[in-house]
Amino acid sequence: MANDKAKTITPLAQLTIKAAGCDPKDAIRQNKSIFMLRIFGEATAAKTKEARSGDAYTYLIGIFRAERPAKGEEKESQVFESEKLFLPSGIQEKIEAQLSGTGKPVQFGYDIFSTPDEKVSVGYRYAAAAVIETAASDRLSVMANELTSKPLPGFVVESEKAPAEKGTKKK
Repeated sequence: MANDKAKTITPLAQLTIKAAGCDPKDAIRQNKSIFMLRIFGEATAAKTKEARSGDAYTYLIGIFRAERPAKGEEKESQVFESEKLFLPSGIQEKIEAQLSGTGKPVQFGYDIFSTPDEKVSVGYRYAAAAVIETAASDRLSVMANELTSKPLPGFVVESEKAPAEKGTKKK
């Protein structure tokens, strides 16, 4: 899916599997597990709200991107980006647990599949394969480590100083 050519990113108000153009019922129609998309990003918070029906729902806040394979007449994969993400509950719960457990933003990356399952009412279930570890993110530490090799303006790092001249012995 990924290549060196820059892809057009479609911004979405909220990123869902459906909003990215995926249909999990394809797994039922084809009677096999179907790769739908890759979702990755960094979650900074989980928000719970109440729907009009009275049921609670939760979504993630942060920066997220999804890429799905080309479909139909499309010539290349499609990329979507949003600051609000809705994931299937089992996948989202893992991210929420890291958020509440560490109190830090959480980075993650998953390949999402739809698999036929006659035991559930909708006829399919979601499966996810981690592409990167779901773990606390510490971007500030990463930046600090990158910047330690760059001296502050006006200062010279010891290794960059000219070698001291050796004195000459008097006879």
